[in-house]
Amino acid sequence: MKKFLFFCFVISVQLSGFAQSGKGLSSEGSEACTKDVVLEVAGEKILKDDFVRMFKKNSMSKDSLISRSELDEYLELFINYKMKLAQAREFGLDTLKSYIDETNQYRQQLVAPYLNDATVSRQLVEEAYEREKEIVAASHILISIPANATPKDTLAAYNKALKIRERILKGEDFETVAKEMSDDPSAKDRIDEKTNGKIKGNGGKLGYFTSMNMIYPFETACYSMKAGDVSMPVRTRFGYHIIKLTDRTPAFCSSMDIKHIWVSFDKHSESEAEETINKIWQELRDGAKFDTMALLYSDDKYSSANGGILKNQTITSLPESYICQLKNLQPLELSKPFKSDIGWHIVLPLTYKPLPSFEQQKAAIEERIAKDERSFKTIESFAEKSKQEYGFKEQKDLLSSVVKIVTDSVFFATWQVPESFDNTEELFRIGDYSYTVLDFAKEIEANQKKQTPEYIPEFVEKAYSDVVLEQVVRYADSKLEEKYPELKATIDEFRDGVLIFAITDKMVWNKSIADTAGLAAFYEQNKAKYLWDTRVSATLWSVEGEHNPQKLAKILKKATKKHWDNEKTKAKIAKAFKIDQEAADKRITYRWGKFENGDNQIVNRTIWCDTSSLKSNNVIIDSVSTKRNIAVVFHQFVPEEIKTLDECKGMATSDFQSYLEKQWIRDLRNKYEYKVCQEVYDSIK
Repeated sequence: MKKFLFFCFVISVQLSGFAQSGKGLSSEGSEACTKDVVLEVAGEKILKDDFVRMFKKNSMSKDSLISRSELDEYLELFINYKMKLAQAREFGLDTLKSYIDETNQYRQQLVAPYLNDATVSRQLVEEAYEREKEIVAASHILISIPANATPKDTLAAYNKALKIRERILKGEDFETVAKEMSDDPSAKDRIDEKTNGKIKGNGGKLGYFTSMNMIYPFETACYSMKAGDVSMPVRTRFGYHIIKLTDRTPAFCSSMDIKHIWVSFDKHSESEAEETINKIWQELRDGAKFDTMALLYSDDKYSSANGGILKNQTITSLPESYICQLKNLQPLELSKPFKSDIGWHIVLPLTYKPLPSFEQQKAAIEERIAKDERSFKTIESFAEKSKQEYGFKEQKDLLSSVVKIVTDSVFFATWQVPESFDNTEELFRIGDYSYTVLDFAKEIEANQKKQTPEYIPEFVEKAYSDVVLEQVVRYADSKLEEKYPELKATIDEFRDGVLIFAITDKMVWNKSIADTAGLAAFYEQNKAKYLWDTRVSATLWSVEGEHNPQKLAKILKKATKKHWDNEKTKAKIAKAFKIDQEAADKRITYRWGKFENGDNQIVNRTIWCDTSSLKSNNVIIDSVSTKRNIAVVFHQFVPEEIKTLDECKGMATSDFQSYLEKQWIRDLRNKYEYKVCQEVYDSIK
């Protein structure tokens, strides 16, 4: 946090230091002076526009007119700032791995929004929000395709999906066909390996869902259909899907609190369950409390004890049968009994939380899209625009030479580019960057991994597509600072901030801590400024228990007269208040000290509020305290005195750092030349 705040300080105004003149101040006639250059520091030319931009960014004035005095002050600070950067680079701090990693990480975060198509990104966010306004229910049949499927296998899967669709359209029951043909394991009846019990398949039913709950191609297909439609085969990374949309309806909430009662088929026969649920429903209609009926009859062990309540439920967290009921119920409107695959149910909606506005939801949608496969669309679109912008050219026919040399060993991560392969023809070019056939072959070798063998021409084609996308985005990335000056300025400011932090730590902060002898010498030279104000020497006494301050005052007065030490006084107090030894250590406390005005609230209101009548060893009762007996014994006034180094170490260290800073600036001014182009500088208005 300290470093971050320091960066903010640097980038806003810090620039460090003290306005001083030094060697090399010049004006007209300098080689540095042109109409664009306002000054040169340590060999670096500073453009007028950049200097003015930094000044305005850091100016505390809200006036549009530039204050000449403020500008002059800023000029001196800026010169110091640039000299510090020059020394940091001279010391090689910009070559350290820690510096490179930190600045690269920051740059990656900063440029991320630039490496996608903003238009497509905005469209995806808007699309997702619009889809959230509706909920859909669907069933599907999956014909799976391995990631490395050959064109022949892919075509076979597609044709299989078409035949399944024809069966559905001719009137066969979707659920029955799904249990027979779907490669989705959840569709079929199966045996639980742990319990050996039968698990009933869902027949391809997916229940209700909304935007961002399914993979993007599947979701898009569903939101393009009407209830009752059966889709053509839809391709996803899992294979081909035949989708039947069973419902499409407005989203009635974003989340909800409900109560429910569930009579399970596992614990009752179907007829018993139906009889029980109807009895419950009748009793509810006759005035029975829902909480009581849930406790007595519900088979949901997690909610029955709490009246059947389920909080913060969403469309996707509840069974389809529940949503079918709830979408037509108002809050506190009791449902009729309804049947599902697992039993009979009654639901009572309590509250429906409305859908947030677009502005409220925008950030959350953007975050989810960034983690979703649909975000790839923004990168692809960005890459296509970058191809056009920077003149992408390719010779894909040259891929055939790579296909010829790649063998199945690539799928076992053992393939190597043949030594005889030296094709350096240009495979593609973007801007001034050229990528050869040999580069591509080496890329395949470097990134191979163990995987299921596939059709080599398709493998090479996919590898090529990935490489093109990566290299195009990388090239566009390298041009961002050139394309967006404000982005470059922000990145440069952060990099400079990291260097300023590092060099200041080296020359000032760490030095002030490590140089104990220097700190001690500085203290000796300046100790007259580290003074205690007039203080009072006093002892504070506190006794928990009966509120009898007069008794405590009497004991303390006697103690001062007989010169008892504090421990003896404590024992006398314990005896007087009938406190045993063990309790006394907790209930009776004392504190001696020297207190300036304002150091201690109790001392302030007992002594400093009126010092005119104080005498040595006066006992003053703290009348504000009512829960414990508190008294202050005033001993004497302590006149002004010099603080020890330990007593003022924080302040002395801070002053020592300022001293080191001034000394450092003086050395920098003597070390590095700087030249001000006076005419250009004077033209700043």
